[in-house]
Amino acid sequence: MKIVVLLFISSFTLFSPVTAAPISLKEAFHAARLNMESIQRVETQIKQTEELKNRARASILPTLAGVGSYTKIDPPASAGQNPFLLTRQYSAALRLSQPLLRGGSVSALKLAEDNLLLSRYQRDATELNLYQLVISAYYNLYAYQRDVQNVDALLKFSKERVKEIRERTIIGRSRKGELVEAQAQLHKAESQFQDSRMRLFEAQKTFEFYTNVSSPEPVVSSELPEISGTLQSYLLKLTDRPDLLAARQESRVADRQIEVARGGHYPQVDLTSNYFFDRTGILSSSEWDVGVAVSIPLYQGGGVNASVREAVHGKRIAELRSKETQRIAERELSINFQNFLQLREQLKALKQALQKSEEAYKLNKRDYQFGLVTNLDVLQSLNMFIETKRSHDTLVAMGLLNYNNLEALSGSLP
Repeated sequence: MKIVVLLFISSFTLFSPVTAAPISLKEAFHAARLNMESIQRVETQIKQTEELKNRARASILPTLAGVGSYTKIDPPASAGQNPFLLTRQYSAALRLSQPLLRGGSVSALKLAEDNLLLSRYQRDATELNLYQLVISAYYNLYAYQRDVQNVDALLKFSKERVKEIRERTIIGRSRKGELVEAQAQLHKAESQFQDSRMRLFEAQKTFEFYTNVSSPEPVVSSELPEISGTLQSYLLKLTDRPDLLAARQESRVADRQIEVARGGHYPQVDLTSNYFFDRTGILSSSEWDVGVAVSIPLYQGGGVNASVREAVHGKRIAELRSKETQRIAERELSINFQNFLQLREQLKALKQALQKSEEAYKLNKRDYQFGLVTNLDVLQSLNMFIETKRSHDTLVAMGLLNYNNLEALSGSLP
């Protein structure tokens, strides 16, 4: 008996429809952060930049190396038995080298530190960009899910209409032309349904691409939230937006590259010390030595000057890019802010239109029973009702997309 019950439960579970799991925008973004290679890539770039910083630091720290040499000399014929001529020479020592002055080495270390900070800003900017993509995918998915539901309702009403007119035609209460009108309406609804399903499939795949979540059910409110603040308050938030911080940091990096390039004009001074374990020759009893090596650049073919000029032009490019990025951000934020205000007003009017169009459809459907309106009037009111419903639900989705994108444009993450 238990086996029969278990088999029944298993078969019921197997053939029961799978309900889509509800998911919030915050949960979708969290899933995208774990899934997208772009986030993993910038995290790896930060680690790479940290190693570049360590390498720059190593260039100004002392180095310790074990050195050795062995030389076998063919004795010259005229040397005879000279006791000072060693045909077999060798040495073994520890060598300590300390750079004292290296043009641009300190600036190179600071450049590496600036690049590390730039990588972190770029990571935050990548997250913000990903959030905007998820917002778009999330609310587009919701919009097409609602659209399929609305067109499915149109399809259902159209089938009911065909059935009703066919029954009335049989008993002579409706004309055959009215049945043909209803059938044409049904075929049109079927075509719209397939088109909506196709767009929904695209939206599902786009959402799955970012989040690795299939068959989700967005948790969406039908009411648009209020904006918390004025346009000026939103513009002030741009100061801390990651991509703008990264753009300004690129200018500082470019400025540091000028310092590094100018270091090619400076002399190089290195301190070198050896401690010998064993060596031959007249210095065999000497255990250590210390020396300073100085290299002063006199002429390098103009290469250093070219590097400096290149870095100066690079700084100018970075400054112009930063300024352009700032202006684009202000423009996008201003447009988005104004669009949201307009969407709120548009939605209020469309909500009233939806109520009236639904009421008109119900009244026309009832009046048709008494011969007060034609079948074409009923079909037209049905189409107006469903089209208004589709526009209303799409506008809700676009309004929520616009609101969340407005928050993202000001640099806010969930």
